[in-house]
Amino acid sequence: MIMKCEHCRLSYQKSQMILYKDKFFCCKGCESVWKILHETGLDEFYERLGDRSLKPVNLEFSNKNYDEFITQTKEGFSEIYLMIHGIECAACVWLNEKILIKQQGILELDINHLSHKARIVFDKESISLTQILNLIESIGYKASAYNPAKSSKKADLMKREFYSKLVVGIACVMNIMWIAVAKYAGFFSGMDRDIKDILNFFEFILCSPVLFYTGSNFYKSALKSLKLKSLNMDTLVISGATLAYSYSLWAMFTRSSEVYFDSVAMIICFVFIGKYLEMFSKKRALDTIDGLNDFLQNEVIVFNGKDFSPKEVQKVCVGDRILLKSGDKILIDGICKKGEASIDTSSLSGENEPCLIKQGDVINSACIVLDGSIEYEASKIYNDSKLSQIIKLLEFASMKKAKLESLVSQISSYFSRVVLSFALICFLVWFFYYKAGIEISLINAISVLIIACPCALALATPVSNLVALGRALKKAILFKSSSVVEDLSKCNMVVFDKTGVLTKPNLEVKDFFLHEKLNIDEIYTFVSLSNHPISKSVAQFLSQNKNAKRLNLNFKEVSNIQAKGIRAVISDKVFLGGNLKFLQENNIVFDKEFNNSHFIFAKNDEVLAYFEFSSVLREGAKDLITYLKSIKTQVMILSGDNHKAVEKIANELEISDFKAACLPEEKMQTIEQLSQNKKVLFVGDGVNDALALKYAAVSVSLREGSDLAIENSDILLLKNDLNSLKNAIQISKNTYKIIKQNLTLSLLYNACTIPLAFLGLINPLIAAISMSFSSIMVVLNALRIKNE
Repeated sequence: MIMKCEHCRLSYQKSQMILYKDKFFCCKGCESVWKILHETGLDEFYERLGDRSLKPVNLEFSNKNYDEFITQTKEGFSEIYLMIHGIECAACVWLNEKILIKQQGILELDINHLSHKARIVFDKESISLTQILNLIESIGYKASAYNPAKSSKKADLMKREFYSKLVVGIACVMNIMWIAVAKYAGFFSGMDRDIKDILNFFEFILCSPVLFYTGSNFYKSALKSLKLKSLNMDTLVISGATLAYSYSLWAMFTRSSEVYFDSVAMIICFVFIGKYLEMFSKKRALDTIDGLNDFLQNEVIVFNGKDFSPKEVQKVCVGDRILLKSGDKILIDGICKKGEASIDTSSLSGENEPCLIKQGDVINSACIVLDGSIEYEASKIYNDSKLSQIIKLLEFASMKKAKLESLVSQISSYFSRVVLSFALICFLVWFFYYKAGIEISLINAISVLIIACPCALALATPVSNLVALGRALKKAILFKSSSVVEDLSKCNMVVFDKTGVLTKPNLEVKDFFLHEKLNIDEIYTFVSLSNHPISKSVAQFLSQNKNAKRLNLNFKEVSNIQAKGIRAVISDKVFLGGNLKFLQENNIVFDKEFNNSHFIFAKNDEVLAYFEFSSVLREGAKDLITYLKSIKTQVMILSGDNHKAVEKIANELEISDFKAACLPEEKMQTIEQLSQNKKVLFVGDGVNDALALKYAAVSVSLREGSDLAIENSDILLLKNDLNSLKNAIQISKNTYKIIKQNLTLSLLYNACTIPLAFLGLINPLIAAISMSFSSIMVVLNALRIKNE
């Protein structure tokens, strides 16, 4: 008698099983786990498990020491990152969460539902790491520690495997189609039987690697689906292809009928292209942000007791003295001890005006030194720095990200059941009712499978997306994954960062004064001595608006005073340029108030020019907001800049909903809250936007954005203008419309042709040609995206 194990749900002979309180178990491991769940009131796990089965439980506990992976939080608690092995479904994640969070001493727990990675914060006085590992293993799972700062190369291996299978599939199909053309020509014009047999054999040789190597993923997916007592599109693809392949083998060796090796190869290859595109989407989701970790693993210049020398950032200790120079990226938080520097904090705070750092000031990571040189003391280790914390949060952000379900996924399970049922009924009707014999019955059933093969259905989305990706690229829009095209079309709320997104990253001249004594070329040459953003803005303004040219002047005693200005001497004439405070320190009186960043130029103690700057709307911002409102899309600004600056831009764009002075975590939380009721598109460009970008349903960054923002965005605007975003939304909506049309065409085609195949009016050869025609129809319709 066959019985099912109460825990793993696998079937065994009753005589092989263990009986405990009228419950049957396949092994002691499953029995032990069932007892734990029953005693802790977690029987709900089996309801969540549904019809799925698990692997039998192996209770061999490991004794590995992972103490080196334990780090300390700022509160003094222990923190560990674990990879939990053996998770089969969402119910397994739920069980691990419930078991762990109930334990005294475990303070925080995050499990990524996608990658099965866990972050655990615990009090080592109440519970040890060994106890945590044993607890996980006591319920049938295995755990191993890992360093989140060291990326896994598994995704890259998966990409290479898919690529090799794709190359084999395409190469074989291209060759098999040449043979098929010759055969079809011979079908109508006459061909010797021996030549036809040779061509059939070569088709068999070329088809086999496509089915069994390229199509191996379909077999694995179909077997897994059958194990879970469900059907998916892969089940239909591989069952139709395998039956057609098996029948073709019989027909080839008996020389009794036509073979369909070309149809089998086409089916597998075309649908695998869709799988290949899907793989890129999964790789992006499972990516452990290699580029970011490379950024974090740079060296910093640390005082070793004698002089400053390079040191790995992970080995820097609290209290170490670090040297920063112009252009350096700040990787560790600390306190300035010596020197002054102008710091660009826009990537973290959103403020686009440089900040002066002097002795005693706090220094945050994720910022860049514009000019000057400082020595500062590390107040935190690498793992606790602001930038490192953002990276760690990003590791778990993908589990929160709303991934929209594809239309094909919704249709495929029903479609597969219907078609397989039709094919089976067809065979039974012809064999038992019409007494047609096994050959004719099998041919008609295969005709149903081939003509209904979801090639057109499976191609409907990926082909449309491919055309859309090409169309977008011509408009300087880069979609990182084909699935984003469909996702973007469904977004009903757009949230913008301000600095660098709605406004240009560089300040522009709002007001200026040029004295009649001023030599334009002379001041242009002078400001060109500095690389400060404000000096560059002045030089750009003079060059574009006053046709200024650089003179061959021999400036002496040139000095850049950090975050204040520049001073130079030529022929006993003193040139000064900088802010009002800098001129006052040099005993120059100038009665004017400035509300924004400014630059004043003086020669021999006389002010000859000044420039006042302000943020300027990025090209296309107003048109984009008008367009979004016209399609009933809600708009919001979420910025780290000050309230006054954000309110000014919001009023210019007529946006009533905005938040200012937001930290990265606050942006993330806001996006997470909005995502509960909306499909949110977030547009950002700074380090402070990286978390929000990861949590949004769809995220957009500009080419001149930070490395963090670009890495964690789904769409990259290569032109750095917001007209590109408008184009991206229009392309996505048009593509989604075409996808729905393709799905409708595909389903209508099946509705018309399946009955004909069922009645025996279409043989497998005509079915294969018809199937190819349906695919061509879908491709031609998708190509319309290019022209719209």
